Amino acid sequence: MSKFLKLCSCEFTKVFKKKSTKIMFILLIVALLASAGLTALTKKAADYTEEEMASIDYKANLQAEIDSDKRELSENSNNLDEATKIEMKARIDIDQFAIDNEINFNLSYWKVDVLFTDIYTSIQEMYKYRSLGQEDEAKKEEDKSNKLKGFIKNNDFSGYIKYEKDEAKLALDKGELDEQTYEDQIYILDLKEKYEIGKEYKKEDSWKMNVLYEIEQQKISLITGIDQTTFKSLTEKTYKEVENRIKINEYRLEHNIVPYAAGDVSLSLGSSRKVYDYMAGSFIQFILTVMMVVIAGTSISSEISKGTIKFWSFNPYKRWKILLSKLLVSTCILVVTTVIISLLSTVVGNIFFGSGNAQGYLYVSNGNVHEINYILFSVLYNLVGAIEIFVFMVFALMLSTVARNSAVAVGLSIATYLGGSTIMQIINIFVKKDWIKFIPFNNLSLQSRIFNGDVSYSASSMISGLTGNIPVSFSFAVLGVCVFLMLVTMFDSFRKRDIV
Repeated sequence: MSKFLKLCSCEFTKVFKKKSTKIMFILLIVALLASAGLTALTKKAADYTEEEMASIDYKANLQAEIDSDKRELSENSNNLDEATKIEMKARIDIDQFAIDNEINFNLSYWKVDVLFTDIYTSIQEMYKYRSLGQEDEAKKEEDKSNKLKGFIKNNDFSGYIKYEKDEAKLALDKGELDEQTYEDQIYILDLKEKYEIGKEYKKEDSWKMNVLYEIEQQKISLITGIDQTTFKSLTEKTYKEVENRIKINEYRLEHNIVPYAAGDVSLSLGSSRKVYDYMAGSFIQFILTVMMVVIAGTSISSEISKGTIKFWSFNPYKRWKILLSKLLVSTCILVVTTVIISLLSTVVGNIFFGSGNAQGYLYVSNGNVHEINYILFSVLYNLVGAIEIFVFMVFALMLSTVARNSAVAVGLSIATYLGGSTIMQIINIFVKKDWIKFIPFNNLSLQSRIFNGDVSYSASSMISGLTGNIPVSFSFAVLGVCVFLMLVTMFDSFRKRDIV
């Protein structure tokens, strides 16, 4: 045992003496700093864009639209159909109302939504009924639009919510809504009122509107049995996933936890931290993969080309032990580096974006939402990513052993890593057979499949669509078989072929 440990120790020394290893470690640190810098620049650009939108003279733009529509109605009235005239008249009314009440259409909050949806529709209906001579119906729509305008003039957010609830109850009594749809509408309105979603424009809370919309779509999915993202029928499994996602989104609103990819136009510190985590994770995985491929891909072939492999023939080491030591050392470097770089990533993120914005991972167990500590989640997330790296590392070591050429081993492994998934996505579009799930590339991306609660449901559904809903356990089995076959191939080749 001591001799084997000495063999591993010698392998460690050789790996860390290589310039390529030192360069890769430096690149990992640079990647963390670059991720923080790029995220900060992205936030600055988003803030600048928001300031530009807020500084636009929206009143002048609206007035120009009003003048244009009035001129069109005056000069070309005979050439316009009635529907177009009604649309233009309604647009003139809401544009003028926006100017009079200082409603900036470039910002997103409840007044803009009400003006563009309910009021705009009521005004169009009013003009339509008047063109048909139905004054009673036109008066009803006019009263409705005036009532809604009153909420906006008085900045009465709560009054508007109550009005929407009364309208939903009236629709239920008339039989226009079923009981479940009514309850869901009241539930969404309660959330909007409780968390004051869209009450005022606040860029740091803009994600809440997207989360609320997501909950609304998920409720529709449960009622219709059709996923509103993929438009596929819900299975028992996906039905449960939608229910769990609603619970997670409720938890986010309750505890003010920003999800990644929530559709924010502007970046708050919370969402910036999410962007940094994603960007740093992507950079780390790429550089770490290249690093481990280089280490594994040159471990045997470089010794053969330099002739140092002959040294082992004069020592009492069995060949399988020599190869096993190289495999174990590479694996240890991968695991230890992954843990260290995960912790460093947390430190860099805390320095640039604050430790308070480092939020953990949410998941549902036994009907309740639980949160994994951010540091633990960061380590676990990157360790799951290390599984994919390990597969390519073993592939590189196998090529190095069989081909005995570093360029072939490293080049082919990196090319496979970079191009394999892209090619498989193209194949998956055209091939709809069950056998493609046995292809290793369709069983990668384990991180996004295991930890998918930190992204929006639409992004999660897209991930499931790309992987064909392959169970994670099945993917582990496929990758395990691939690794086993590669190990058998490399050990058999190294044992039989001459190394002297």
